[in-house]
Amino acid sequence: MNQESGVDKDDNSSNINHSFRFLLISRASRSIGLIFITLSSPLYLLYLHYSILIIGVIYVFVIISSIILSVGIGMLGDRVGFKTSLLVGEIPALFISVVLTFTINRDLILIGIILSGTAGTPGGMRGAFSPGMTAYVAKNWPQNIDRVKKIGMITAISSVGSIIGAIMLYIHAYVSILFGFVGAFRFLFGIAFALIATSFLSLMFLKEKPVIKKKEKIMKKSSGKYTARVVLTNVVNGSGLGLAMVLIAPWFELRYQITPSQVGFIFIWAYLATAIGSYTAGRFYSGNRASSLKYASGTRILQGILILAVALSPFLIASEVIYAFRSAVAGFGSPNRTAVNVSGIEASDYGASTSIQGVASRLPQALSGVSGYLMDIYIPMPLILGGAIQTIGGWVYYKVLHKL
Repeated sequence: MNQESGVDKDDNSSNINHSFRFLLISRASRSIGLIFITLSSPLYLLYLHYSILIIGVIYVFVIISSIILSVGIGMLGDRVGFKTSLLVGEIPALFISVVLTFTINRDLILIGIILSGTAGTPGGMRGAFSPGMTAYVAKNWPQNIDRVKKIGMITAISSVGSIIGAIMLYIHAYVSILFGFVGAFRFLFGIAFALIATSFLSLMFLKEKPVIKKKEKIMKKSSGKYTARVVLTNVVNGSGLGLAMVLIAPWFELRYQITPSQVGFIFIWAYLATAIGSYTAGRFYSGNRASSLKYASGTRILQGILILAVALSPFLIASEVIYAFRSAVAGFGSPNRTAVNVSGIEASDYGASTSIQGVASRLPQALSGVSGYLMDIYIPMPLILGGAIQTIGGWVYYKVLHKL
């Protein structure tokens, strides 16, 4: 009987490992589509004659919507499985891609962007993470070294997808020759819809461990204490990201007076750097939580310093190089940070905990409204303040979590 159970367990683990390739396909295709939408949406709103101040306010509501979706879907995963939560989490991206493809009505576009909750920083790992993704990896690969490697692979393949998403924005100028400025955007949004649909279909082939029955309504006390510490660090870091990064695409356009295609070119190199950093993270991981924490903290500090350098650079080429290096640093730090953030969580609480941690990062990003206001006054200001806060956030991350 025990031998049969052992065989069944081995077979299940083997099936989970084999299905991982479908998660990689999903993250790659999702990243292409979602990154294009994330980069182009604020630029599209600028073209529709919304001011940068109003766009900042719009993204406050988008972030609130994303928080509601994240919490609900993450807690759902604890009860019905994270494959289901990943599938449900894909629906908002499908929704906004359909709206942007099939209508040019300003009001419908605005409502669609807000309800979709597809907000956040347009980093190279943006497409990798959706509600339930971190919890899915944490649940199915309990060893930290396996988690870092899996997250490293996911973020690396997502970053490669993000490069293609940025290339889609770059070729907008050429597609405009055939379809016009708005028509080119709609054509590319249609491609994004097809890619996100591919992601949704790929997720249907995932396998996972059986659902762990929850006794608590939300999470165990031990998980709650650890989550609270991570939440504190994420609030600080999220505030910096909200000021500096949510509107970084229109920031580049306004700061250096460049076209959407030129903005896309900047992010092509940034996402390539993210992919390299993510891939490298898995190679350097020693299996030691302490070393992961140092990498996670140090990379956050360095990210903040580098975004300050971007803000203060008067030259576009210098900003491009610095931003690309920052993206490599972010790619290297993310898998380590993910492993640290779930290391003190009980398996039955992964969904609730990672959702709450995500909310702690996203809620302060509502400072995008302040970012739009500051940009309207002095363009470098939101990056100066955001970079300073993220630098502090890296120090806070280490101080709060290193004694556990």
